[in-house]
Amino acid sequence: MHLKIVLLLACLGLAKGVEQVRYDNYRLYKVRIDDEQHYELLNANEKTLKFNNWQEARHPGESSDIMLPPESQKAFENLLKSNNFNYSIKINNVQRLIDGQRPKLRTGHMEWTQYHTLAEIYAWLDELEARYPHIITPFTIGKSYEGRIIRGIKISHKPGNGAVFIESNIHAREWITSASITYFIDELLVPRNPAVRDIAQNVDWYIIPVLNVDGFSYSHEVERLWRKSRLPSDPTGECIGTDLNRNFDYRWMVIGASDDPCSQTYAGPFAESDPEISQLTSYINNHIPDGTIKIYISLHSYGQYLLSPWGHTAEEFPAHYPQMMGVAKGFADALIRRYGTVFTYGSSATTLYPVSGSGKEWAYGVMNITIPYTIELRDKGDFGFLLPPEDIIPVGREVTEGFVGMIAAARGIGVFDSLDLK
Repeated sequence: MHLKIVLLLACLGLAKGVEQVRYDNYRLYKVRIDDEQHYELLNANEKTLKFNNWQEARHPGESSDIMLPPESQKAFENLLKSNNFNYSIKINNVQRLIDGQRPKLRTGHMEWTQYHTLAEIYAWLDELEARYPHIITPFTIGKSYEGRIIRGIKISHKPGNGAVFIESNIHAREWITSASITYFIDELLVPRNPAVRDIAQNVDWYIIPVLNVDGFSYSHEVERLWRKSRLPSDPTGECIGTDLNRNFDYRWMVIGASDDPCSQTYAGPFAESDPEISQLTSYINNHIPDGTIKIYISLHSYGQYLLSPWGHTAEEFPAHYPQMMGVAKGFADALIRRYGTVFTYGSSATTLYPVSGSGKEWAYGVMNITIPYTIELRDKGDFGFLLPPEDIIPVGREVTEGFVGMIAAARGIGVFDSLDLK
């Protein structure tokens, strides 16, 4: 079935049961960008050659990960060779990796050797809520554009704790985020070591495993590499969805976002245009007492980064930037110990790329949450969004240890000393 037909059916609410989009013989290229001319050449040929940027180079001398369909590959390689690009092929057949992420037999229960659907995650949340009613408080922030409930849980052992708020899978295709955060939830509820027991009992955790519920479901049912929401972006039905991590109402559309509804970074027609974001911010404003949230985390993949504000400028840094870097170091230093996974940390604009209208910017700029991050999980690009299922448990383990280090570092500078923001 042609991709445009699939998108139109999805727009009409008929996506279930349609043929899945396939990526047979699609290739992922690693392309080094040496100068401004390289940037301009790629931008000029993006639509013609139908390529999809998985990750864009930040600065000259760095590389972009670019996926192309079979019919564009020869022309793309000719373009690269004739203009002296340095490149290599990272993934020769994207569909083969996608097939490897889909289990031949679903287990029917929650575990971390396969990626789970929204229905499976929600069934597991039901079990947890019944098993731990004295620790877990379920909450919903509202419904998505397509009418799905957006669920979260609060894990709290006693009143008076400072809190960490985590939203995961805001980008639909980043499956490792909901997989690893559900692993972390399990660790908090059944701690396997004293350090995890400590952060479970003495910190409250608000966790939304899947924020972009429509996009996540669509990525399982139809198009594995779908990123955005499912709100129709223009009257023709050709372009669907908003980049929800560009839709927050703080410096919306200043930089690092697009006003083109077909773009992967389309920020929406206005700030908080999508119900997922307007309801998330409303929930935090109206249901969590001011000053309770000490750390805000937006969980993403991939690249192994821990990114703080600011995203909109590389020339200025927020007042709490030294504290943000100290806590980020605590996360990165604790995480590296198990598998040697290296995380780079710094502000978004100086470390990765400019961005505005994101969750962490809103958390700091509007809500005065002192320690906000975007965390980009594994890997550095060998598999990208298609991390094999056997990596779920290692990522879950190292993220758990990273959070232990993060909380220790935050305590060390007094972030959790009081429920009144300084």
